Parts: sequence; structure tokens; C-alpha cells
Amino acid sequence: MDLRWLLVILMSLIVIAVIWRDMNGMGNMPWSKCKESLFTQVTTGECTLRFKADLISS
Repeated sequence: MDLRWLLVILMSLIVIAVIWRDMNGMGNMPWSKCKESLFTQVTTGECTLRFKADLISS
């Protein structure tokens, strides 16, 4: 299989997944409520909430 077709298929799957998530009202991922990057959250365990109203379930 040509590499170009593999990239097209992967990008199409990502687009479909984003649309699916939006249509089902699933909301944001819990890790996106933090100011730190995902890498920083995994390595240090820190999470400073972006907004006061956000809660992260354990």
C-alpha cells in the first residue's frame, strides 16, 4: 500500500472520530481541563484547572 493512502485513511478516521464525538455530545477529555500539557500531567501528576467551575473526577 502506498504511504499516501495510509495517511489519507488515518486522517479520514480522525475526522470521523471528531465528528462522531461532537454529534454524541461527549464533551472534552478530562485532561484538556488542565493548564499543563498532557506530557507534564503524566510525568509530574500536576493539574491546574483552567476554569474554577471545571471538576475532574478521579
